[in-house]
Amino acid sequence: MAHFYSGRDGEFSFDGKVIAKVASFSIQSTLETLETTTLGDNARTYTPGVLSYSGSATLLYYEDSGKMAAAEVLNKTFTTDAGGVTTNARKKLGFTFNNGSKARSIEIHGYITSSSVAAATGDIMRAEISFQGDGKLDVGNFS
Repeated sequence: MAHFYSGRDGEFSFDGKVIAKVASFSIQSTLETLETTTLGDNARTYTPGVLSYSGSATLLYYEDSGKMAAAEVLNKTFTTDAGGVTTNARKKLGFTFNNGSKARSIEIHGYITSSSVAAATGDIMRAEISFQGDGKLDVGNFS
């Protein structure tokens, strides 16, 4: 029987720990191409260059056992530390969709580059994040 995954099935993990439900997420892949056209060619030619990943997600901000789980992500970008953000902020970011019998996941190592918190009357509080990948994407059983 077919199963459709929705935001209800999604979880976001930060540094290996599930910290929030995912309302939505997107990951973009960009391949830079290097031009290899030479004088005398009548058509441009290219070769693959560097691959990069970036994305964004909407996390549902909830309290579990008295702890605001998504606060860990927000603390990485809403910092008042005089030293600012360092390479220690590079974390494993994971998106998992679990239908109860099989989980599908994507993991990326990278940096949270922006975040915001929003709340509206009658709605669940949300945290919006953007991230930049550092290294390769790990697609674990997403197909």
